[in-house]
Amino acid sequence: MRSRGKNACSRCCISFVNWLPVIFLTLIIAWSYYAFVYSLSIVVFLVFYHIFLAIFAWSYAKVILEPPKSPPSEFFLTNEDWESLHNVHSSQIEKNSIIEQLVEARNLPIRMVGRDGGINVCQICGLIKPDRAHHCSACGKCVLQLDHHCPWTNNCVGFHNHKYFIIFLGWGTVYCLYIVCTSAAYFFQFWTVVDLSVDRFQVLFLFIVAAMFGLCQLALGGYHCYLVGRNQTTLETFSTPKFRDGSSDPRAFDLGRKVNLQEVFGRNCCLAILPVKTTLGDGIHWRYRSNRDELGLLENGNSSPTALATGF
Repeated sequence: MRSRGKNACSRCCISFVNWLPVIFLTLIIAWSYYAFVYSLSIVVFLVFYHIFLAIFAWSYAKVILEPPKSPPSEFFLTNEDWESLHNVHSSQIEKNSIIEQLVEARNLPIRMVGRDGGINVCQICGLIKPDRAHHCSACGKCVLQLDHHCPWTNNCVGFHNHKYFIIFLGWGTVYCLYIVCTSAAYFFQFWTVVDLSVDRFQVLFLFIVAAMFGLCQLALGGYHCYLVGRNQTTLETFSTPKFRDGSSDPRAFDLGRKVNLQEVFGRNCCLAILPVKTTLGDGIHWRYRSNRDELGLLENGNSSPTALATGF
């Protein structure tokens, strides 16, 4: 009973620590609201400010609250499957062969393999990993198209919320830059005018914090937009995707910039900039470049029927 109590206490402590970055960022946003609205109190600025803040907060909430999407039941291994795989007489080659047979029997849409050349299996979750799926140790589960685990949202960034994360960074940048632009005059007056009509130190720190967070979000958002344009995840930039036919291609999922962007943001331009579900696909079935010699065509942002392949 004591060990159970200690484990429960440890889990609570870890959970609290994991939520600290989210709490910190939420408090920063709340303080920025007070500093901008009550310190500046300029009506003409407040209209756009509240619009940007609302979409920014909405996006942040979507990234945090959208649960990671795990592989469906057909990817999980049964007890009989595990007994076959854990047979002491089975070599790694035989184990890979068993997994291959399971994939074929269940008609699973899998083309990628691991470093050892075998189909990826998660020993913790007990499943065959779909293409582009990875296990997140922080969340304790396999996540479809995992990009990374973000401590500022205490959530994985993957197929389920990839768009929301980029939208969050984009609107966060707009929010911060708007504060910087509207408070810049008061920031410079801080050093020259003795008697300001606004709270001097609130405006000073508001300008500095907004500029710092804005630049960070701009850089991170720009990097992720670059990856989306290449149809890559952060993990795939560190580990080149390998396939069952023995090939490897760092841009295996690159279908051209236009198609790549549509896969994440959807085809509706108006909804693309809002934190609503417009992402195409299911996180399991992927299209691949069938002809790697057509890289020049893809670089120009175009795609053709001969350059794309579902593989299934």
